[in-house]
Amino acid sequence: MPFRAGFSDICSLSDNIHSRSRRHEIAMARTGRAAGRFGVLLALAAAIAGWSFVGGWQTPSRASDAVTAMEAAKAKKKKQKMSLAEALDRQKKEEKMEKSKKEEAKLEAEETFWEGPPSSTEMFAPFLSCFVVIGIIPFIAAVNRQFRVKYKITNKRVSVTGGLDGKDITEFSYQEIYEMKYGLRFLGYCADVRINLRDGAKVELFGLLNFEENYNYMLSKCDKDARRRSDPPLSLNA
Repeated sequence: MPFRAGFSDICSLSDNIHSRSRRHEIAMARTGRAAGRFGVLLALAAAIAGWSFVGGWQTPSRASDAVTAMEAAKAKKKKQKMSLAEALDRQKKEEKMEKSKKEEAKLEAEETFWEGPPSSTEMFAPFLSCFVVIGIIPFIAAVNRQFRVKYKITNKRVSVTGGLDGKDITEFSYQEIYEMKYGLRFLGYCADVRINLRDGAKVELFGLLNFEENYNYMLSKCDKDARRRSDPPLSLNA
């Protein structure tokens, strides 16, 4: 009996140890599976984070950069619209000022600033050529210009009277002048002035007397664009 009791105790103790070891293995297996699942989740999260950082998804920093770029583009577009509006307003103001100047010029009485023939110095070279028979023709033409050609400069227009009978009149307002160029004669005593009009026509004033005063006066009556394109006054070239 004592031997049987001891053997049964040993058997029950062995069963208890076996069951405990079995439970421990099951617990370890469950723990291992949980750890494996957690590791898989961590790996998946790391992969997603890495993909979004590389460029798969838009990160918050990149999203903020995109928003900043959009705001900058909107601000630039708004600034361009404002600058365009300012340019249009400036153009309207300039047109209004030019219109008012034209109306004032119409109401203003016309006054003659200078009137006279070309300089007689243009007959000097043709006169010397008279010693050659063929030089008589240029001399006659120069004399005819002295009697037939007249220049008239007023506060509204410039007119040139010429032709064989002295009845051909060419006149234009200062608003029609595109640019003016000149070349001096006899050290500035007179000058040849070429006036280019906006329609492409060209008018030449040969041997214009009182050149500096007349040129400065005509230049002051032109608009600022024509003044910028024209030759500067003689005093500025000196």
